[in-house]
Amino acid sequence: MEMEGNAMKAILVIALVANGSFLTGPQTSEVQRIEERLLAPCCYTQSIAEHGSEIARQMRTEVVQMVAEGQTEEEVISHYKTLYGDRILIVPDGITGKILFGLPVVIAVLAAVVLAVFLRKMLRSGKNNLPIYLSRESSTVSALRGRIEEESGEPF
Repeated sequence: MEMEGNAMKAILVIALVANGSFLTGPQTSEVQRIEERLLAPCCYTQSIAEHGSEIARQMRTEVVQMVAEGQTEEEVISHYKTLYGDRILIVPDGITGKILFGLPVVIAVLAAVVLAVFLRKMLRSGKNNLPIYLSRESSTVSALRGRIEEESGEPF
């Protein structure tokens, strides 16, 4: 009889852990942060917080259990890095993560500088770089205009 009571308590604890309903507010936030940092190892396309695979559900349960047991965010992350390697992280640690986030900014700044230099050169050079059909002062355009007016008999 007592064995059944202990089994029921164990099932209740597992159910509570799976739901995360006994976690404190800071622990719940920590679980959410961890789940957003880890990729589902079945396909490495979504975080375990979003992915619906069995392995992602299992990892969510494990994360809740580890946080409930008092493990820190870095300890939990380290556990999964040991199991799956750095690929399990959505944003890599260290210099790689900084490069991945900094590279688009550097590229955007460089593109803006190149565009500004290009536009400045075009504006400084004035009419000389315009195609002949855009230049009103071109003798060719004047000659064509005169010929059209002459042949049509109407002003162009």
